[in-house]
Amino acid sequence: MDNISVILDAAAALLEAHGPEALTARAVCDASGIKAPTLYHYFGGKQGLERALIERGMAEFMQKKRMPPPSADPLEQLKSGWDIAVEFALKRPALWRLHAQYAMTHPEVFADAYALMQSRIQRLVDLGIFNGPVDVSARSFWAACQGVLALILQGHSNQDVEFTSEALFDAVTARLRRL
Repeated sequence: MDNISVILDAAAALLEAHGPEALTARAVCDASGIKAPTLYHYFGGKQGLERALIERGMAEFMQKKRMPPPSADPLEQLKSGWDIAVEFALKRPALWRLHAQYAMTHPEVFADAYALMQSRIQRLVDLGIFNGPVDVSARSFWAACQGVLALILQGHSNQDVEFTSEALFDAVTARLRRL
């Protein structure tokens, strides 16, 4: 395993165990068994390390989202993508918080995820399952899912998040079917 992977693995473990305040140079160096100059060589500092964690996390997230859906049903494919987002954030809430904070100034971080979701909605519109403009449907799904993800950031229980996730998916789906 290369130095970058070792450092990022250690930083990710610290992040999830203790939050972003744990991502100090000393803590990351101790956890990964490297010296500070190595950390600064690869990442330049805490912001660079956080950005690398975000980029790696998004790559893992998108790899899961791009996997062949478990069903040929386009609505189930849309639900699968939604569930992957919720599951990712529930399993890695501190990393998800970093993603959300980063996206405030770099919204392009979620561009691929949005485009994939929009393409699935386009198919539902093309098949006549959803009515109305694709962009309205896509924004509706995106906003609803982001609302669920915000509950995770606020510290709601997994049970509450999962219930709300199902309720919002069903509500938005029902609304878009009758537009």
